[in-house]
Amino acid sequence: MSTRTAFHVALLGVAAYMTHRSSTAPTPPPKDDEVRQDVKPTERIFGKVARRMGDAVKYMTWVSAGCTVAVLIAREYPSELSTNILRRLILVGTGAAARIQPTPVVLAGCALTAFGAAIRMACFQTLDRFFTFEVTVKEGHRLCTNGPYSVVRHPSYTGWCVQTIGVTLWNCCAGSWAREAGWLDRPGGMIAAYAFLGVQAYIGLSMIMRCSQEDALMKKQFGESWDEWAKRVPYRLVPFLY
Repeated sequence: MSTRTAFHVALLGVAAYMTHRSSTAPTPPPKDDEVRQDVKPTERIFGKVARRMGDAVKYMTWVSAGCTVAVLIAREYPSELSTNILRRLILVGTGAAARIQPTPVVLAGCALTAFGAAIRMACFQTLDRFFTFEVTVKEGHRLCTNGPYSVVRHPSYTGWCVQTIGVTLWNCCAGSWAREAGWLDRPGGMIAAYAFLGVQAYIGLSMIMRCSQEDALMKKQFGESWDEWAKRVPYRLVPFLY
């Protein structure tokens, strides 16, 4: 296997793995009495489906990465089996396999995916057992103001949005399997792509909408401690912007 192809395979593996980790809840589902009910209806719906949405993202990401790797390996090692793989996974002629490359856009996408996922994983570690995919207040809950929470107040949501941009780039832009193999030019492929991106967009938008609700709940829960933290860390998602 050429160095370039090996690098591409490793890059996709890291991107898919990091997406998997950041999309997997680090704690079990909370008890019913731990889930806040004084939230908007949209948040109640999101809270109930967040874990399943995360599962959908990571499995779809593995499928895309797996198909790309299969094409790369089949391209590197010609055989009857390789030809069959290419014919099944590439819709516009097997010669299109040569265009599946770690282009600058694909590289940027994988980097953003890993960076965004790393932010979320740092949040998992910092909050430990208090990090949930639902809006909760657990026994002994404390206000976390260190680590990524010393930069913005909702860093895990920032991480998800960055990761989503990255996943979109390496899955849909020039050099990606879905783009170069012709899947995005077919109705079925377009539907799958819109579903894939739609799930991630829904999660991202729900997280952004959740920020104000969480701020209000934390202010009510922690009072002056939250006020002091909000003065030190005035931005919700992006330093100096929002």
